Amino acid sequence: MEEGVHESERMHKSEGLVHESESDSNLAGNSSGFNISAVYKDETEAYECFCTYAHDNGFSVRKDHHSFWPNSRKIKSKDFVCSKAGFKKSDDHNSGKRKRFTRPVVRTGCPAMVRFVTDEDGYWHVKRFIESHNHELASPANRHLLRSCRNIIEEKASVLKSMTDEGIRTVDAYAYLAEEVGGCENVGFSKRDTYNFIQKEKRARIEIGDTNSLIQLFKDQQVEDHMFAWDVQYDDQDRLLNFFWVDGRSRIDYECFGDVLIFDTSYRLNKYNFVCAPFVGVNNH
Repeated sequence: MEEGVHESERMHKSEGLVHESESDSNLAGNSSGFNISAVYKDETEAYECFCTYAHDNGFSVRKDHHSFWPNSRKIKSKDFVCSKAGFKKSDDHNSGKRKRFTRPVVRTGCPAMVRFVTDEDGYWHVKRFIESHNHELASPANRHLLRSCRNIIEEKASVLKSMTDEGIRTVDAYAYLAEEVGGCENVGFSKRDTYNFIQKEKRARIEIGDTNSLIQLFKDQQVEDHMFAWDVQYDDQDRLLNFFWVDGRSRIDYECFGDVLIFDTSYRLNKYNFVCAPFVGVNNH
């Protein structure tokens, strides 16, 4: 039995299971095997197992349709499909506009998919499995670039954060990890993933003390200047996203000379990945 797959003293009910395959040798086959009789404890385990199978066969996975049990928010069935499933929506309403660039068409209507259903105990079973693709699959040398197979595990995330905190460039931190595991194809994520991860960490690194000090500064200023106004915005994890302030003198100037106002976002990011974007105006002097 594969690691992470649970029998739980039950036999998989194979009645109604649909397994479709085509024999075209130029397309995909079930070369590494996907255990359609396995039982999974939850969605995460089922998804990760299918992603492993997808990586071994050279395609990426996308989550698709799902349904719920009646009068409940519990998943009844869920489809995981090839990333090339379906077709891109047409842009007929923008057909007359000139586009700066055109995105390449990557969806081919690929039929490959797996449908999981859940039982009364919440275990996930395979209901339908289509293994055939209508496109070429990624070669072993390029499989590390497949999106659904890329993930920054906690151990490597800790190394990246430690190195960048010490002032080491992100690109050099990634190169170090690649050298440690014998090449970029063995890291488990791309260089772009590394940049995105570090930027996200910087944005989330506003310490509670810094946030409280900023808000207290605004409150103190409002006591001295009754026309001083400020506001802050938080995300769903109660982390500071944006903040805005304006003093009384600026508000008076805007009332008198507010015909032209420039919103300037050309300033560089600070260590918190925030952009300083002042509103700039000109008076008659």
